[in-house]
Amino acid sequence: MNCEFESDYRSKVLFINFTEPYTLSSNADVLRWRSQWTQALSSWHSPYKALIDCSNLSVAADADLEKSFETMMAFLKGFFLKKAVGFGYSESQGHDLLPFSVLSSEDEARAKAGLRGPRQGRKGETFRSKILLDNHFQQHVVEMSFADEVVIEGPDELKVLEDKLTNNLMQWHSAWSLLIDCSKLRINPELEDSFQRLERKFRGFFLKKIIGYSPASKGESYPFAVFRSRHRAAAELESEGLFSGEDAQCLSKKQQPPQ
Repeated sequence: MNCEFESDYRSKVLFINFTEPYTLSSNADVLRWRSQWTQALSSWHSPYKALIDCSNLSVAADADLEKSFETMMAFLKGFFLKKAVGFGYSESQGHDLLPFSVLSSEDEARAKAGLRGPRQGRKGETFRSKILLDNHFQQHVVEMSFADEVVIEGPDELKVLEDKLTNNLMQWHSAWSLLIDCSKLRINPELEDSFQRLERKFRGFFLKKIIGYSPASKGESYPFAVFRSRHRAAAELESEGLFSGEDAQCLSKKQQPPQ
C-alpha cells in the first residue's frame, strides 16, 4: 500500500493519495490503511477534515469489510477527524462500499467537505510535492530536501516554498533554523533579493539562520551560505546552540565551504 499523506495545518485538511492502484480486500488491508493514517496524525492536535483521492483505490465486495470500515472511522473520529470526503468516483472500483462519500471531481469533494477555494494548480502541486521537510524539534532545526531535481526560477515557485514552510511552522513554538540539502536544488540568481525578503519575513517568525549543504554543482550560487558537507553545515548551527554535529551522520568532518 503506497499511500501519501500531506497535512495542511492552516486549512486543517489532511490530503490522502494512493500513488499506485490498490484494492482493499480484507480486514488486514483496512487495518493497514488505518495504521498509516494514524501515523500521519502524529503532528495533529486539532480537528481536521480528510480529502481522499480514490482514483487508484478499489474495494472488494466483501461483507466483512463493512464492519472494518465502521471500526476504522469510529477510531479516527476519536483522533479529531471531523469529516472525510473522497473524489475520483468509480462504481466499478467499489467506491459505494467506502464509509464516506466519493464524488467525481476534487472541486465537488472540496465543496462537500466545506473547504473554501480551489487547491493549488497542478504545476504548483507538483513542485510542492517535491519539497520534503523534516522537523528536528530537539535541535530546533527544520531540514529541507527535495525528492527530485528542482529549480526555483520565479515568484511562483518561491511562493509555493513560502506556503509549505509557513504551513510547517504551525507545529513550531520556538526559535528554529533552516538546513537545506542543495544537492537537487538550483535557484535563479535573479531571485536573490526576493529570497532575502522571504528570509526577513521568516525572521519575524523566529527564524535564526539559513544554511545549506551539498551544492548541486561546483559553481552553483545560493542566496545563503552553503557548505560541501552536511556535517560542516550542522557544525555552523551547533555554534548557534541549535544542532548537534553528532546528528549529521557524515564521515567527512572537516570540509570547507565551496569557493
